[in-house]
This record gives sequence, C-alpha cells and structure tokens, in this order.
Amino acid sequence: HFCIVGCGYKAYTWPLKTQGSTDSNWIGEDLSKQQAAETEAWYAPSMYNVVKQNGKDVHLVIKPDVNCQVNSGLGSIRGARMAENRRSDVTGTQKQRLTEPMVWRYGTWQPTSWDDALDLVARVTARVIDKDNENDLYVSMFDHGGSAGGYENTWGTGKLYFESMKVKHCRIHNRPAYMSEVHSSRDMGVDELNYNYADYEVTDTIFLVGTNPMECQTNLFLNHMVKGMQNGAKVVISDPRRTVTVDSCEQVAGAENVLHLPITTGVDVAL
Repeated sequence: HFCIVGCGYKAYTWPLKTQGSTDSNWIGEDLSKQQAAETEAWYAPSMYNVVKQNGKDVHLVIKPDVNCQVNSGLGSIRGARMAENRRSDVTGTQKQRLTEPMVWRYGTWQPTSWDDALDLVARVTARVIDKDNENDLYVSMFDHGGSAGGYENTWGTGKLYFESMKVKHCRIHNRPAYMSEVHSSRDMGVDELNYNYADYEVTDTIFLVGTNPMECQTNLFLNHMVKGMQNGAKVVISDPRRTVTVDSCEQVAGAENVLHLPITTGVDVAL
C-alpha cells in the first residue's frame, strides 16, 4: 500500500535473460499476441525497472491493484512511478540513492559499513547519557516513506528510543516534532482520519480545508470524491489558492455546486 491514501499496488519480479511461458508469467497471458485496449497485461514504462534482488538483476514491475477498493486499479503520478524511482545500475535510474550508510569524517560524507555506523550511533548515544541523562538525547528520523519503506524500517529505531530509552525529544522527516500534521484540528474537536472513504460517495457535502486532493491524493479524489459529486454532493473548498481541485470539482459537480472560499492566509480559525 502506497502513501497515506493506501492505494494498492502489486510488485512482480522475474529473472533477466530468461524466456518464460504463458503458464508461468505474472499475468497468465500470451504476451506475444496483441492485447485488448484495457488489458491487465499492460504496464507503463514508469512501472518497470531492472533492480537488484538477492544480489542479482531482475525485472521489476509495480502496477496498481485492480482488486484494491481504495484505487481500483488507478495509479497516481507518485504511485505509478515507484518502479522507475528505484535505484538501477542497468537503467541508470536514481543512482544518487544511497546503498550504504554515510558518516561525516574529515570534512565530508564518506561511505561506511553498517557495523561502523551502528557502533558510532551507540557510542554517541552512550556518551550523551553518561554526561547527563537520556533527556539530553534528540532524535531525528523518518516516520513513513511510502514505497521506499516506512514504519517497517523504523520499527527497531522506535523500539530502541521510545520503549527502551524513553526518549522525550524526537522529530520526523517533515515536522518539528513527532506529532500529527493537523494537530490544530484536534483543538477544534475534529480528529483526523475519522471517516470511511465510502462516505465521500454518499455524503451530501464535501468540505475541504487547505487541501488539494486532485493533485496530492489523486486516487482518493478520482475514485471516491468524484462518485460523491456525481451522486449530488456539493463541495466547499477553503483555500487561498485556486487549485486544480477547484477546477476539477466545478467540471464534475457544476460550478453552481462548488463554493471556493479564497480566504486570507491566517484567518481560517475564524471560519
């Protein structure tokens, strides 16, 4: 599943320079024959790459899952590019991505082993604690990362710092603390993620505040919000910008059913 929307994708790998058969390929189709226009045996160039798997080069295809209720086979500009955003020494994509830890030594970043990197983290951590206490530790880490990893990659880190060491000071990749991105909404009595996607399809009003789902949550918009508008939902959009979401809503629901509130930045609390 990709990003906070949770769109489903399937990943397929198979060896390089190996001839398969209809019975053994990932889609069960005879790919030597012309496929229908809407065939599941198709994938975009952005969904393909050649990557390392267990030390060997393999073909990789990452394509939307038609059976996932979230996206129903739709691929956003982000999720549909997961394959080409993998590092590949064969195709040359994303070669700037790290393949080993980097440590700052002698005035520059230098590659090092995992043993050396972990030893360095342990020694610095121990020195800080020995000097005073665990409350002097400040941790900066990523919390989630879509196709590139996520909670799985930081599970061990979280166990170490939060459960074992009881660290109080932590920030993650896109915010100054380990907190919600919409913490102020809680102060107004509205918890985030408190609804089902299917609600968009049956509601009579969709209220969007400071968000641009057509661009930033594309499959949620196209697969669920659009259905709601087609069923008669009206849309209220509070945003200083006239985004592509505003235009798209007007096209689907009709301009008479869309209210755009281009508020002055900073006065949204009054609203």
